[in-house]
Amino acid sequence: MNQSVPKRTSLAADAMPSRFTAHIVASEWRWVTSASFILTMLVLVPLLWVALRGTPGWQFMGILHNYQDGATYLSKMQLGGLGEWLVYFQHTPETHDGAIVQLLYNLLGHLSRLSGVPQIVMFHVARVIAALMMYAALYYLGASIWVRVRSRRIFFLIVALGSGFGWFFGPLLQVSNIPDLTLPEAFPLYTTFVNVHFPLTIACLALLAGLFITLFRPSIVDDPTFDSGWWSVSLLSLFLAFLYPQSLVPIGGAVMLYAVSLYLQNRRLEMRIVRWVLALILPAVPVAAYYYFVVTFNPAMAEWNRQNVNLSPPIWAFVLGLGLPLLIGLPSIFRALRRFERDGDRLMILWLIAMLIACYIPMNVQRRFAVGMMIPVAYFATRAIEDVWLPKISRRLRPIVYTVFLSLIAVTNVLVLFLPVTPALVGLPQAATGVFLERDYALTYRYLEPRTLVEDVVLAAPVPSVWIPAWAGARVVYGHPYETLNAEQKEAQVREWYAIEDASDPRCAALIEQYNVRYILVGPQEAYLGSAACAQNLRQMIQIGAVGVYAP
Repeated sequence: MNQSVPKRTSLAADAMPSRFTAHIVASEWRWVTSASFILTMLVLVPLLWVALRGTPGWQFMGILHNYQDGATYLSKMQLGGLGEWLVYFQHTPETHDGAIVQLLYNLLGHLSRLSGVPQIVMFHVARVIAALMMYAALYYLGASIWVRVRSRRIFFLIVALGSGFGWFFGPLLQVSNIPDLTLPEAFPLYTTFVNVHFPLTIACLALLAGLFITLFRPSIVDDPTFDSGWWSVSLLSLFLAFLYPQSLVPIGGAVMLYAVSLYLQNRRLEMRIVRWVLALILPAVPVAAYYYFVVTFNPAMAEWNRQNVNLSPPIWAFVLGLGLPLLIGLPSIFRALRRFERDGDRLMILWLIAMLIACYIPMNVQRRFAVGMMIPVAYFATRAIEDVWLPKISRRLRPIVYTVFLSLIAVTNVLVLFLPVTPALVGLPQAATGVFLERDYALTYRYLEPRTLVEDVVLAAPVPSVWIPAWAGARVVYGHPYETLNAEQKEAQVREWYAIEDASDPRCAALIEQYNVRYILVGPQEAYLGSAACAQNLRQMIQIGAVGVYAP
């Protein structure tokens, strides 16, 4: 062990001192803070570029990645800004009973109202804070496993940057279901692109994994100080139950399987282990019961649950999506299966297996169980690097190997990060409609905002409709494939209404009466659907550039 290696600030793996410590020392926290800040600022680059540069004739709507779901988060913040704690789907015209789901965004709306910070700014500030918390939790997990600082930093870089071969095989095979292209919750860096609750979920999972790895360590048996900390597991479990309940299934299954394996191995039940397992499971039970009753007896939530289909990609896609970290970690995975040791291998292999099993349970939310999948994969990759691969590489070549390796595992993440702004970079913002929208629509939303209530319904084409609840505070006939009730039917009705060519067609008035529509928009996006002849029977309230606002 070399105790005299100088401290460095580079993010390259060979800048990691080969020292050992049982705790996270101040120099490590400085390194983690620097690395986390750099990664977070990188994620903000395309957002700030489009927000500050502007695109002539087009409006950046505020969300770069997965704009449809992003618009629903902002609509929930709108409700919070109005003092609501229950969630109502604003992308559907029906009035319905609310429920406590995705409570985080209502809370952010309340904070926006109390602080005076605009909601879109609050959303992105929360996203940055969540990312920084996630990176700190991931490093804590690494420190819970390894006493060697180099190993901790290798783990951190792999889990933070890691992605797979989607950048290569996606275009080559003409497929889009490779996880590192479409499954952000599985990849920590990718989670920071899309929302607030994904990185917070991974932060909680990392903290839970660190606590249980420490608990299951044989040397901790006689440590009453640590054993009294079971309440922290309960708090994390309760938080996850509201934040991302599906995440508790794989980690809970892994912990229970671990406890069973200890019983089969020792032929006795360790009550301290049982207490910790119950501390993880019991707080989530009443929340799970609440969700069950909500999706069973609340018709709107039942329909939302029915439509919210997120099926897992085939197993070969997972292999491609986990890419080099998985391939490099295979020796350690085989070792964990063969030896089944208690030094972290057992919990991590059980967690990875539980994720894969849950991802193929016949349910409509399969892919949600993959949240944090890169954590165990990065663990095994780090073990394999330290135990198998590094001894084969000379010290002189290691910096080059590290640089190439980290670059390759980060390619898909970088590609996905900048992909939404590429059309604007080449002067074709219309190729990213939804992320960008004709500026006249943004002006129209500002016109509607003081003239509508949350119960009012606006009819527009699907793309402009997705932003109306967040920008104007009103409801729409169709705006989201999950949060519009009977979404397929309503989308077809909207498209049909704008395609009608005879103003005397009875369907013109029928749709407006059926959903009690107050305002109708006719603009460039609606023109893609048809001539909007039905608008001839309506009163034009105002013409804002290319967008006309009509009323019955």
